[in-house]
Amino acid sequence: MSNDVCGYVHPSPSPAAWRALDDYILESELGIFKINSAELSNYPPDFLPSEGTFVFLIGDRPGYPNATYLTDYDEYDPLTSDIGFPSKPQDRVAILLEAITEIASICKAEKIVFSISDSSQIEAVRRINMSGLYEVVLSDFEKHQAPPDTLYEVFCGDVCSDVVKR
Repeated sequence: MSNDVCGYVHPSPSPAAWRALDDYILESELGIFKINSAELSNYPPDFLPSEGTFVFLIGDRPGYPNATYLTDYDEYDPLTSDIGFPSKPQDRVAILLEAITEIASICKAEKIVFSISDSSQIEAVRRINMSGLYEVVLSDFEKHQAPPDTLYEVFCGDVCSDVVKR
């Protein structure tokens, strides 16, 4: 099984934002990939992106497309594990959400749509504001104790120009 995190921004980024995204992807310690919209598995038709926008996949590290440790919600022994991330699952989810909010900020997005799932399954859709992102997503992880198999449509408003951190 693979834990998947993928999504897109709306509207399409400006040319300057595309360059900034390229820089962010190169510098990131996560694996952030540009993908095409056909790779957004099981997205409902109403949630598919427009042409020309930034569609992404986030993995645990550069070159690795799965978000296994970022989303598995297991607590690891900090003395014996060597996963390259914090041992607490909430801290790992926060790292993922920081990347997602940074992408939205770079793009000056009106909204960012993304899914966090186990094997590309989407069981629920949540529409939220950026200001509630951490609370809602962490609550979903707590409830499921695993990737929540949820698609999030996050409305940024003016918040994406000033990234919200937990």
